[in-house]
Amino acid sequence: MVGILGANSLSGGGYEISNSLRFNDNDSAKLSRTPSNAGNRQTWTISVWVKRSTLATNQGIFSTYSGNASINTQSGFQGVNERLNFYDVDTSYQWRFVTNQMFRDTSAWYNLCYVSDTTQSTAADRIKLYVNGSRVTDFEATLIPDQNFNTADWNANVLHNIGTHANSEYFDGYMAEFHNIDGQALTPSDFGEFNDNGVWIPKAYEGTYGTNGFYLEFKETGTSQNSSGI
Repeated sequence: MVGILGANSLSGGGYEISNSLRFNDNDSAKLSRTPSNAGNRQTWTISVWVKRSTLATNQGIFSTYSGNASINTQSGFQGVNERLNFYDVDTSYQWRFVTNQMFRDTSAWYNLCYVSDTTQSTAADRIKLYVNGSRVTDFEATLIPDQNFNTADWNANVLHNIGTHANSEYFDGYMAEFHNIDGQALTPSDFGEFNDNGVWIPKAYEGTYGTNGFYLEFKETGTSQNSSGI
């Protein structure tokens, strides 16, 4: 584990992140969970801090997997150009966003905030992506979902992965403060804030998580190689 201090960590104000989890792609490292019941597939929020260790390979940040790699919700980095890809697919793309921004700084922590609220009447507000507190509006590829669209699998009763895309394309780097909020469309200000120097820093989330929501602090409390250990 690496603390979020100095070059490898995040701190500010009265809140400090002291734990992160190292994912080594050579170990096919991942976290997996299958919710016992389905949650809200229209409205949800994910916030996570990531720090990349290697480039030039496709790397999944999170994904779902129901046994068919052509049906999933996922986000990850594209090795061909280091852009961030966020999409939902059911045989074909149902919605998709690929940033023009490239994520090539292996010394930097990035706070990624994903917001789905397909109930919105304004099409552009149904899927939102934020990087370090700022909304991304410059995309290489954009496909907006229909109103009230149910995402393929996120918050459904299927396998959810962190650190991989459909059991391949493993993440290589660090993750910290992984929040999944089921049933709420939040904003980055629920998870971070700008300091006096205009730098995006973390803050404690004080809200609720919903049916399938969770918070991964990556604070080791045992020796088991499962959720009991972290």
